[in-house]
Amino acid sequence: MSYGLAGAQERKRNNEAKAKDYYEKVRRQEQEMRELKRQLADTEKLYSDLQSQKADMDAKMRALTTKMDTTNRNLTSLKAQVTSKKQSIERDQGEMDKHQEEVVRLDREIGQLMKHR
Repeated sequence: MSYGLAGAQERKRNNEAKAKDYYEKVRRQEQEMRELKRQLADTEKLYSDLQSQKADMDAKMRALTTKMDTTNRNLTSLKAQVTSKKQSIERDQGEMDKHQEEVVRLDREIGQLMKHR
C-alpha cells in the first residue's frame, strides 16, 4: 500500500509542477497578449491617422489639379490674346506707316505747289 501512496504522491507532485508551469505559461501569454493588444491599438490609431492625412492630401491634390487646369486655360487664353493683339498692332502700324508716307508725299506736293505760285 505504501507503494501505491508513494506513487500517488509522486504523480500529485508531478501534476502540481505541470499545473504551475502551465499557470506561468498562461500568465506570460496573457502579458504578451496585452502587449500585442496595445501594439494593435497603436497601429490602428496610426492607420486611422494616415487615412485621414491621405484624405486631406487627396482633397488638396484635387484642388491643385483644378487650379492647374484653370491656370492652363488662362495661359492658353492669354497667349491667344497676346497673338491677336500683336497682329492688331502690326496691322495698325502698317496703316500708320501708309498714312505717314502720304503725309510726307503731300508735304512735298504742297511744297512744289507753293514754289510754282
